[in-house]
Amino acid sequence: MADVGAIKRYVAELQAKGEINKAIAELEKAIKDFPKEGSLFNILGDLYIKVNRQKEALSIYEQGAYALYEETFYSNAVSMCKKILRIDKDRIEIYKLLGDCHKELGLSVEAANYYLEYAERKMRDNDIDSALKTYEAIKELVPNNYKIIQTISAIYEKIGKKEQSADLLKEAERIETKQKELKETVTTQVSPPEVEKPRVEEKVEAPKPPLEEIKPEKVEIKEPTKEEIKEVEAKEEIKEKVVEPIKTEEVVPTEIESTPPPVKEELSLEDFVSPEVAQLLKDEIETKEPEVEVVEEPVAELEELSEIDRTRQLAEIYLNLGEDEEAINCFRDAAAMAFKEKKYDQAIELYKKIADLRPLDLKSRQRLVEIAKLISDKVLQVNFMLELAETLNRREARTEAQSVLRKVLEIDPENAIAQSMIEEETKAREFIDLGQVLRSEIEGEPAQSSLQNINDLISQFRKEVFESIGEGDYRSHYDLGVAYKGMGLFQEAIEEFEIAAKDVNLKLKSYEMIAACLMEKDKVDEAIKVLNEGLTIPNRPANEYFGLHFLLGNAYEKQNNLKMAIKSYINAANIDKTVPDLLKKINELKDKLTEELKKRTQAPAPPAKEVPKVVEAEEVSKPKKSKVTYL
Repeated sequence: MADVGAIKRYVAELQAKGEINKAIAELEKAIKDFPKEGSLFNILGDLYIKVNRQKEALSIYEQGAYALYEETFYSNAVSMCKKILRIDKDRIEIYKLLGDCHKELGLSVEAANYYLEYAERKMRDNDIDSALKTYEAIKELVPNNYKIIQTISAIYEKIGKKEQSADLLKEAERIETKQKELKETVTTQVSPPEVEKPRVEEKVEAPKPPLEEIKPEKVEIKEPTKEEIKEVEAKEEIKEKVVEPIKTEEVVPTEIESTPPPVKEELSLEDFVSPEVAQLLKDEIETKEPEVEVVEEPVAELEELSEIDRTRQLAEIYLNLGEDEEAINCFRDAAAMAFKEKKYDQAIELYKKIADLRPLDLKSRQRLVEIAKLISDKVLQVNFMLELAETLNRREARTEAQSVLRKVLEIDPENAIAQSMIEEETKAREFIDLGQVLRSEIEGEPAQSSLQNINDLISQFRKEVFESIGEGDYRSHYDLGVAYKGMGLFQEAIEEFEIAAKDVNLKLKSYEMIAACLMEKDKVDEAIKVLNEGLTIPNRPANEYFGLHFLLGNAYEKQNNLKMAIKSYINAANIDKTVPDLLKKINELKDKLTEELKKRTQAPAPPAKEVPKVVEAEEVSKPKKSKVTYL
């Protein structure tokens, strides 16, 4: 039996030869021998799609997704599920599998989203028990949220399960009372310290009792004090002697002297390029690392705290205690006060904080757009509108997201992000929903649901979940993006990397991966913009910029802009000189560029020589005539 690697290589050879059916036959045997190898299912599914065997592709993708989930390759399982839903959006069990995968990855937002979709579809199919179990799973994603538990209790009551409803209601009441008690203790702790601190200062200002106790200074006899003074003086002299060499400025020059050598070691254009090429490159603008400006924030005195600041301080305390819901409520109150008082900078900061804590919250993002309009900042308005559109997409409100994106293009017609998001949505609509086609042929018009009366409760439940759930681990979003990219789902990968970029430690790497995905989609200009934007991000270790410079070199090379490609590769080499292929690449491009320059100089040479010859002939003939006339 061949190993998996050998099978993949053989299948790749068959594909290269165009023998697709042979490759399919080989893979059909392989998945029987390796039923847990999800990657084989993925390749086979892709080949089925190539030969228009969509039903078989769906079945194989589904088997592969479950195999990957069982083997704990959750990111790859998610990628496989996405391929299934592109073909058939009504594969209900796939939504549950997606919820399970995202839950295991720690991505609570996405997990809740897919669980809600699954539960709603089960409700429409009158599979109430499955829906209720899913609501219980969602409750675990948002622990200690009494509002969500109350809504689930109401759903149970409507269905007729009164015992479960009563138990949930009691649980909600316990959580609510605990949170109220905590709120009372926290609020009493926040305000009194401001009053108590000045009182302590008043006590310190009146040190009358200690002065009376200091009177027994008469005990200081002169005889022993002389000896003690001598000892103390001797010790002070020793201390001064010890301290003096430490204060010497000899240490400073040694540090300064040690810095110049590495600067000399930096590579320059002259190390790789001929003088002609170097002269040509001098006209280009050299990329410089952004200077870091240290901004000292003024420390606000506790005595001057406004009501907004007090409420914000209370929110931070709740946040530290792990009471996110109470913290969010306080942040909302503070933001509303700032907005009412027209302190828009403060309001923006607070609403951003809410949006970071609750990424699917619409209220905060809508308010940010409104503030940007009020202060007539179009750049800010566009950015906030793009974030709102992204949030709507994540909440599966695609139509609303598209209307927001169209408004963005009204303000900024050349906005590449909005254009790209609209383009991707139209492409997604072009996919044939096989499940919908089959069901419409068999079922006809859908019947009236018997659960119509609880639709309001379900929509309320969905709203509360979206407003209560946090982002989760940004690293998991990054890993999921890598999995999407590996399976050719580049737009999905970009969306995950955009979320991961919110983490400072993943920002540069995420920019690099977004650019790589754009290059895979042949959007080189957009990739260059992203990479240059990444290079402006300050205060990161030098090695994190290596990939950006290197990929920028690749992008310019694709455009045949050899001058900028060489510069980018040299910038990368200055960060890491140990990459042999990089130096080889620079030398190859240098040779290629010098050849092009030679061709440029040789090409216009012949016409330049021919023109003077014609002129000389005319000039010679004319003077002869003039000489005759003068004679």
